[in-house]
Amino acid sequence: MYMRNFLRHLLFTTTVLTAAAPMIASAHEVYVLPPDLIAHDLTMPGLQVLDILHDHTASFFFWMFITIWAILTVLSISVSKPVERYLSPVLRPLKRYAPLVARLTLGIAIFASGYFGALFGPELPFTSFVAAGIVPTLEILMMALGALITIGLFTRAASALLIIVFAASLPHYGSYMFTYANYLGEMFITLTLGNASFAIDRYFHHRYPHVFHTLLLWCEERAFVILRVSFGISLIFASVYAKYIHAQLALDTVTRYGLDTVFPFQAPFIVLGAFAIEVLLGLFFLFGIEIRFASLFLLFWLSLSLLYFGEAVWPHIILAGVAIAIFMHGYDRYTIELRYLRRSGKRATEPVF
Repeated sequence: MYMRNFLRHLLFTTTVLTAAAPMIASAHEVYVLPPDLIAHDLTMPGLQVLDILHDHTASFFFWMFITIWAILTVLSISVSKPVERYLSPVLRPLKRYAPLVARLTLGIAIFASGYFGALFGPELPFTSFVAAGIVPTLEILMMALGALITIGLFTRAASALLIIVFAASLPHYGSYMFTYANYLGEMFITLTLGNASFAIDRYFHHRYPHVFHTLLLWCEERAFVILRVSFGISLIFASVYAKYIHAQLALDTVTRYGLDTVFPFQAPFIVLGAFAIEVLLGLFFLFGIEIRFASLFLLFWLSLSLLYFGEAVWPHIILAGVAIAIFMHGYDRYTIELRYLRRSGKRATEPVF
């Protein structure tokens, strides 16, 4: 009964939020297209979903069935007792290293941001954010903050400064910064957890005032919730921007790189499929459903994308690192899947995938 309620809630949530996703848009650029083509594509209409569904009705329902079957299969494996007994001893020790991976990810990504002179992504150069005379100073600052976070020195101060930089970019770039919400989640987790383990700062961890320390403990319990939610939001916005609102960006990417010859589908159907999968992945992270499997799935396709398109690696460090950190940490008590399992039994263990 509880499993049936869980599946009904999952289907309802996915349907409603997928329908609502276009209303919360703004996100990523397609890095592999030339700037003049991007400027042209931004003036083109969005994805014609109903027309694509009309032309590919059979294929759509077939792949929708395959997707639902895969989700239910992974769910059944995740709660399987034999699989749990075999994999839980391997996965459980990884949880303590998740904050370290999150901190290293942010540190390396921020250092690369300063080195390449762009704010979180190559489409946001420092020259479009600050005056030309300030650019060298900002580059040095970002590299210094990235280095400090990487080694775990003055971690909280560095994270707080990065949050200020992120906040300062909001008036300039507006809602587009939702695509980099994963950076904000990483900044929060390093602000609260980054100096707790494998960091120079851990030697000063006990010296904070009692009131401040109590607040940090409260935040620490929710750090990975914020990271997971911010990561889901960034994935959804990136997909909505480049595959729905400005679908011509994705369509040109498909045709220029011959993806319509690699896959036996027309370009519009490939874009619709990619859009649906990315939004679904974002929702899984957002609500805490099959998050380990979603992390592995994302890492697999991210690796293929980097190899196939030959994209710059540094903007994707944050995506890969966050996915690895979430995989290592696993489920928190606010995830929908774990909450439903514990409604059926208070001693229910964390799902494997």
